[in-house]
Amino acid sequence: MPKQTVDRQEILDIALQMTREDGFESVNARSVARRMGYSVQPIYSYFSNMDSLKEAVYGAAMGFYNKFIYSRVDGDRILESMAKANVAFAKYEKNLFRLLFLQKLNGLNSFDDIYEWMGDKQASEQLADKLALPIEKIKDVYIMLIVFTHGVATMIATGGANISDEECAAILERAYYAFIKS
Repeated sequence: MPKQTVDRQEILDIALQMTREDGFESVNARSVARRMGYSVQPIYSYFSNMDSLKEAVYGAAMGFYNKFIYSRVDGDRILESMAKANVAFAKYEKNLFRLLFLQKLNGLNSFDDIYEWMGDKQASEQLADKLALPIEKIKDVYIMLIVFTHGVATMIATGGANISDEECAAILERAYYAFIKS
């Protein structure tokens, strides 16, 4: 096989950038190859088909999301800062939010499933210790905050609302404290 002039990560980076800019639906072998200035051959030498490329882009998007969220987590206000970071992600990375959270997710059939997928168990344990509350109470708060935050984030990501960062932060804090006290 001749030496590749492009590598797998470069293809993935371009496909992720295209997703961020124009949405996941803009990613196909021809569009990625065109953007890179290559034929589709290098893409298919690293990805057996478009499904494997799209699966890799999804994984890269999830990695981007995790870095985005955890770079904004305040250790003293874990759940509130994670909720705010999720809304910021929806606002500033609309296309990635749509890819990751506005489609059917296989295997999520209950709120417990959602917690298992999205919940940060270590953060939950830290908060339970900090607030001297049972872990089950924190898990309930976490689930309610996920649902509430997802609603706010969806309104923003879909263009249904143009809410300021400050207003989002205020309502998320009020929701968090209401959930803790309930």
